[in-house]
Amino acid sequence: MEHRRRALDVGPGEHLLLPASTLDTTGRLHLWRAFSGLYDGELLLSPLTASPLPMPWTVPAGHRRWPGLRPAAMWHPLLWLPARLRSPITLRDPLTGETWGETYDEWATRVALEMTESGPVVIDGEQWVLLHDPHHGRHVRPLGPDDANLVPLYDPITGTWLDVLSTVGLDVDDPDHLARVERWLAGDDDEALDAVDLDVFLQAADRDPAWALDRTQRPLAEGTGYRTYVEDLRDASSTLVARELDDRVTDLASARLPARELGQHVGALARAASTLLSAGPDVVEDLGLSLGLVTARADRATTVEAASAAVADLRVLLGTVADAASLGLDRIELRVEIETAEVLGQVAQLTRPAGPPDDAARPTGAGQPSRGACFSRNA
Repeated sequence: MEHRRRALDVGPGEHLLLPASTLDTTGRLHLWRAFSGLYDGELLLSPLTASPLPMPWTVPAGHRRWPGLRPAAMWHPLLWLPARLRSPITLRDPLTGETWGETYDEWATRVALEMTESGPVVIDGEQWVLLHDPHHGRHVRPLGPDDANLVPLYDPITGTWLDVLSTVGLDVDDPDHLARVERWLAGDDDEALDAVDLDVFLQAADRDPAWALDRTQRPLAEGTGYRTYVEDLRDASSTLVARELDDRVTDLASARLPARELGQHVGALARAASTLLSAGPDVVEDLGLSLGLVTARADRATTVEAASAAVADLRVLLGTVADAASLGLDRIELRVEIETAEVLGQVAQLTRPAGPPDDAARPTGAGQPSRGACFSRNA
């Protein structure tokens, strides 16, 4: 059954993880405020995701959703997350018993993965279900008749989101339907709205419901230790953000702006860097302090020389971050290559005519699905 899809913030060809422009994502925060009626404290802006994410754990007790939420926004799947995705969770090391809290970036990554990688994929013209289980060598299986509800909640090919209300016969463009949504948000019962369950579109037979959580924590060897998927994403994001900001700073420096105006713009970019760069101390020591000093110098600049000095200082910091964190991009690409090989290897096994086993076609390694895999997603 075909369901309605809608565009909102992310464009065609853009993935939810590692956005093409983090500054564009920052601008989408304003779009989400207008679309949803939510406040900054109810929306998470992570440098790892291309869309701001509503934070369900900020809904006041006794309410179905946030008091200021616009009913017309209720078609969006991020407003219907199942219980297991509604908040960061406590993680536990099975060997040591040590516990720690999932970070906002880890939670955002988990949500983005489920939004994009739960639907079927098309490989050589056939549809397959990703199982995301490298620990047991289960990467993919053929799409079956019981998988009819598996659709991507966000489709990176078209840049569209599933209209959740259309799956239960409601349309927010219909005034009567919109009034039903408004009454439900106020506490009334509604058979259709009460029955909405995103797991119908996310869960698949033979797939571990916790696969996205496993992905965020899955390590990949690095020299003397291991780094998780999210740690690699953070480094990759820091490199992309630093490069983008450096391009903006370079453009400003060549624009021949008055000193105060140049200083204000440089200060704004330095503040953006403080918010968006997620590099750890192993990448740049005291990055936050250094960016704060640059911001202060830029804001106080009254001469072209002082503003230009702030430009130079900011560019040095951004260049250091971009170089030091660039390994994250290589590691994300390696994860994609490993998982793509695993998936295609298992497809070859499952579609090979009966005969002697071909060792060369067996999948190897342990992979991490992510953006840019060589198979297409079925919208």
